[in-house]
Amino acid sequence: MKILHLVGQREDFGGILSVIRSLHQVGPAERYQHSVWVHGDYAETRKPALDYRHGRFIISDSPSHLSIFLTSTLAFFGLRRLAKREAFDVIHAHTRGGLVVALLVAWLMRRPVLFTNHTFANRTGFYRWVAKRKRVTTVLLNPAMARHYDMTISEPRSWIVFSGCADRFLDEPLGSSAWPSTDPEAKLRLVGMGSIVRWKGWHLPIQALAKLPPEQRDRVEFHLWGPEQQDADAQAFVGELREFIEKNGLQQTVHLHGATNEVVESLQSGHFVVVASENEPCSVSLMESLALGLPALAARSGGNVDIVRDGETGVLFQSGSADDLTSKIVAILNGEIPLRSPAEIRESVRDWAASAMTEKYNRIYDHMAKLNTAKS
Repeated sequence: MKILHLVGQREDFGGILSVIRSLHQVGPAERYQHSVWVHGDYAETRKPALDYRHGRFIISDSPSHLSIFLTSTLAFFGLRRLAKREAFDVIHAHTRGGLVVALLVAWLMRRPVLFTNHTFANRTGFYRWVAKRKRVTTVLLNPAMARHYDMTISEPRSWIVFSGCADRFLDEPLGSSAWPSTDPEAKLRLVGMGSIVRWKGWHLPIQALAKLPPEQRDRVEFHLWGPEQQDADAQAFVGELREFIEKNGLQQTVHLHGATNEVVESLQSGHFVVVASENEPCSVSLMESLALGLPALAARSGGNVDIVRDGETGVLFQSGSADDLTSKIVAILNGEIPLRSPAEIRESVRDWAASAMTEKYNRIYDHMAKLNTAKS
């Protein structure tokens, strides 16, 4: 069975490609073959390598709805030409640009399509409308997203499938460091993992640390690993972070390490993983951290509320509030938040491993292939 994922990205980053890599790795490869449609400028920088198809016009997203519609319309004709040369059993869209192409496939080519919604979008009515289209099957990432869109999940037309973390994280040795520490000289190490972009909210933990009294600030470090994207807003955001760090004398408190391939070691070097983004759909790095036994300090929004058990596997703070995050850091420093053991934290995400995600997607692909056969 051949699945074509409509992505349209120009850079090799983000959770969508991580999900597709998990599907590709878990397989079984002899039954499910995954190809990814990306923009012609795309360059692969991560492993494992994927099987790509390149389009001149396909894009993942744009602030301009008109741009998405026009480029996706042009991309549709490219996809139709591709489909004449190569048969795909399932067309699987993941981005807004990919969704428009998929809707055109459903309308003009009259074939079933699959759409995984990876965002908490503002225009909820549009996505409810999409889910009601006759030839569209919809996947949401978590119950919080279903509530956001006011959608009732009814298989096989709609599904909930978590973006699973790689199974290997569940097999790694549990980290040896745990908080609270009985050593008054010990430093609380917060870690972040993800691209340095504005929507990830990395300014919040940095602002929260600046609000700490000096004696408490000296007891905390924040280590952030993630690549700097090349678009103008991302570069401006990095500049703002560095300026704030210098202005507030946080050079010894906040450490921006850049990209890393040592994900396990980087996460296990901390006591808590920080997820500060608002309405993060389904943070893979969050689940990877919990799988390593590392508790979370996460915004109370998006998929986090379904992943983190507040006061047990982590601590939730008010989304967008540096003040509330500061208060939670103080409570952690004072040993006021007892949490589950690393082993229990790991068990909380075992059902969300990539193998479980892949098994569910394979059920969906089998269903989609039957629909496509019936249509023929």
